Amino acid sequence: MTIKQWRSLVSIFFVCIICLVVTFANTFIPNVSAAIEPSSTQIIDRFELIRNKMAKLRFCYNESCFYRNVTSKIVPPSNSNPHYTASISAAVERPSSSPDLADYHFVYVNDLWQLVKGEEFTDVADYVFIGDRYEIYSVHNSHTLRGNLDKAKDDGGIKSGYLPLYYEVLDHGIERVKADT
Repeated sequence: MTIKQWRSLVSIFFVCIICLVVTFANTFIPNVSAAIEPSSTQIIDRFELIRNKMAKLRFCYNESCFYRNVTSKIVPPSNSNPHYTASISAAVERPSSSPDLADYHFVYVNDLWQLVKGEEFTDVADYVFIGDRYEIYSVHNSHTLRGNLDKAKDDGGIKSGYLPLYYEVLDHGIERVKADT
């Protein structure tokens, strides 16, 4: 064999080694990433942490305005829905004569819980939130207010439990990463 043939043979050998390494790496990497994914127990525990933090919040600015009877429901992924979904429901203790209610809905996407929508019903207004948008129907002036939560937070005019949940418990509606908590 000539030197050229030996170099060719060595080159082919190195290419084969590289192919084997790449093949091994591709079969090993998914197993490593699967080991990093949180278990269903961890996912549920993280949601319950969000629920517990929310339950301690004031619903509005008044000292006698808070949540009671806070319950949660978590639905695991299924064939029709590939994500965990969850909801938090609560009665709202306010100085009013009617029962006030709050419901918040979450989805687990990209390894984080995300607040996707919420509804609040009080004796003076019905609130609907979708992500960072809101719509409020007020019985006082019989019209609907619409807007963006960032502006509403800056203005300070909305008395709602969704805002502190969205900004204080969560980071703009997304579960805070462990370094933030």
